[in-house]
Amino acid sequence: MIEHIVLTMRASPDWGIFARDYAAGIPVPAERYFPFHDLRFSREIPHLIERWNSLSNVSYFACRHKLREITDNNLARVQHVILTQWTRVPDLLGELSEARLLLFYHDDDDWFHPALADLLRGIDVTSVDAVVFPFLRLALNVTTFTQGGAPTAAAVGRVEPFRYRYCTNNYGLTSRALARSNNLVEHTAASETAAALSFTDLQVDQIISATSKTPCSASWLSKLPENKAAFDRYIMDYIERLEGVEIPVESRWIEAPLRATLDLFRSVCGH
Repeated sequence: MIEHIVLTMRASPDWGIFARDYAAGIPVPAERYFPFHDLRFSREIPHLIERWNSLSNVSYFACRHKLREITDNNLARVQHVILTQWTRVPDLLGELSEARLLLFYHDDDDWFHPALADLLRGIDVTSVDAVVFPFLRLALNVTTFTQGGAPTAAAVGRVEPFRYRYCTNNYGLTSRALARSNNLVEHTAASETAAALSFTDLQVDQIISATSKTPCSASWLSKLPENKAAFDRYIMDYIERLEGVEIPVESRWIEAPLRATLDLFRSVCGH
């Protein structure tokens, strides 16, 4: 029986401060928000953010701040969980001692099922390092990722196999795993660590999470058109694709944050 479920947000810029400064005409140079030390991020991103700001009716910083608010609203609806930041994990583990817990790392554009605690009730985590779930990726190409690409009842869009052992916010770590390594925060590093340490995973066919990859996600910025008409069409293609997707009853929990996200992007292109 799981005693505690912990949802832990990874490092995230304070988009609200940048949005307010930008709106007030205060410069927001890349040094304020871009992680130059992290080679996973393209050095082109600051230039692409400038392009976004020249084309969009909503600044890049305001858009990211609103997406963070949508995530925060979703997290506030998740019952019977502990919400914390990644820097707090060592202290939290000390406070919870040897408790049976499941900890999920997530980004500021990730969502969780509001009934998460009920869905996880009864899972035995005493002899595993991670519990891994299928998850939804809500992007221009809507995809449900599952172990081996197996079909699942709550799937939205096409179904594909996991690209990594652990992906974004679909892996819950046990006390045993967290005691063995602190290199588990980012999903790619966690996947490598799990292989190196021969982690034991439990696969559960239950969609409990989603990631919202919008046109202002870092990985998407390279696709930005260079003129206003093409930019607006690009945004509308994203909106129309997600509006047209069929959502099974098992995944209806995504409808509220998805609706708020699409409303945001309508304002981005003035629709």
